[in-house]
Amino acid sequence: MKKTATILFLSVSFALSAQDTITLYDCHRQAVENAPRLKDREFIQQTGQLNMDQAKTGWYPAVDLNGKMSYQSDVVTVALTDPAIPVSFPEVPHDQYGLNLDIRQTLYDGGVSRQRRLYEQANTAADLQQIEVDLHSLKSLVNQYYFSILVLQENRKNLEVHMTNLMARKETMKSAVEQGILLETELKVIDVEILKIRQSIVEVDARKKSLLDALNVWCGTGFSEGDILELPELEAMNPGRVNRPEYTLFELKDASMEAGKEMVGKKRMPVLYAYGQTGYGKPGYNMMSGEWDFYYMVGAGLKWNLWDWNSTSREKQVIANQQQMLQNQRATFDKEIGSKLVQEEARIEQYRETMELEVQVLHLQEEIAANAATKLSNGTITATEYITELNKESLARISLATHEILLKQSITNYLTIQGNL
Repeated sequence: MKKTATILFLSVSFALSAQDTITLYDCHRQAVENAPRLKDREFIQQTGQLNMDQAKTGWYPAVDLNGKMSYQSDVVTVALTDPAIPVSFPEVPHDQYGLNLDIRQTLYDGGVSRQRRLYEQANTAADLQQIEVDLHSLKSLVNQYYFSILVLQENRKNLEVHMTNLMARKETMKSAVEQGILLETELKVIDVEILKIRQSIVEVDARKKSLLDALNVWCGTGFSEGDILELPELEAMNPGRVNRPEYTLFELKDASMEAGKEMVGKKRMPVLYAYGQTGYGKPGYNMMSGEWDFYYMVGAGLKWNLWDWNSTSREKQVIANQQQMLQNQRATFDKEIGSKLVQEEARIEQYRETMELEVQVLHLQEEIAANAATKLSNGTITATEYITELNKESLARISLATHEILLKQSITNYLTIQGNL
C-alpha cells in the first residue's frame, strides 16, 4: 500500500513539475526576440553607416588617370613672308600622345557633405524606429492568442468542476438505486452527461493545442498542452498617457524631411576647389615642341550656381508637401487611437457591470442546483431535471470566468493601444 502511494505521489509530482507557467509578458518578449524584423536593425545600421561614409567622400581628393592618342590632319603653322628675316618656326606635330594624372580637392562645399551626413543619420533613426512600430504590432496579435487560450483553459477547469459534481452525484445515486428510491435508468442519464462533458473537454483541449501551436510560431518556443497561462496583473489605466512608438516615428520622419530640405538648400552654395595635373606626353604644354615631355599644372577654381530656374524652390516645396501629408497621417492616427480607446473603455465598463450581475446569478443558481440535488436524492425529481439545473450552474460559472478574462483582455488591449504595455 505504501509503495503504491509513493508511486502515485511521484507521478503527480512529475506531472506538476512538467507544467510550465507562462505569462503574457514572457510571450511579448519572446515574440519580439523571435521576430525576423528584429534582424533588420543590424542591416539598417550598416546601411546608414555606409551612406554616412559615402557622404564623407565629398572631402576626399578625386584622382583620375587618363590618356589620349590622336592624329590631326591640320595643325597650326607659323611662317614669315619677309625673306630678310631668317627665322623658321617648328611645325606642330600631327600626332599627339599623353598620359595625365588629374587631382581635384574640395576646399569648401557650402556644408553639403555635412548636411548629407545629418540627413543619413535622420533617415537611419527613422528606419530603426519603424522596426519598433512593427514589433509593437506583434503584441496585439499575441494578446489575441493568449487570452483565447486563457478562456479555453478556464472553461476546462469549469468542465472539470462540472464533472466532479456529476461523479459525486452518481455515487450518491447508486445508494438510492440500491434502496429502490431511484430507477437505474436515472444513473444512465448521469452517465450520458458525463460522456458529453468528456467530449467537451476533448474539444477544448484540441482548440487549446491549435492556439498554442500558433502562439509557438510567433514566440519560437515549445509550449505544450500542459503549460498553464497566468491571468496577467496589469497596471491601472491612465487615459491621458499615450506612448505609442508611431509618434516617435512621425517626429523622426519629420526631422529627416527637414534635414533633406536643408540639404537641398546647400546645393546653391558656392564650391571652392583646388586642382592639379601632371603627365607625360608629346607634345607637352608647349604645343610647338615635337618632343616627349613631363608637365604639370596647379590652380584653384570656384563654382557657384547663381540661377537654377527655381529647381531648388520646387524641391523644397515637394518636401514641404510631404511634411504636411505626414502631419495629416499623424492626425488620422490620433483619431484611430482615440476611437479604439473609446471602444475598449465601453467594453471594460460593460464587462464590469455584467460580472456584478453574474456573481449574483451564480450564487442563486448554486442554491437551486443544491436544492435539486436534494430532491434527486429523495426521488422527487428526475436526473434530467437535476442535470438541467446543474448545467445552468456550470454555464453561469463559465460565463463569469469568461467575462473576467475578457475584462482583463480589454484592459490589456487598452494599455497596448496606448503603448504602455
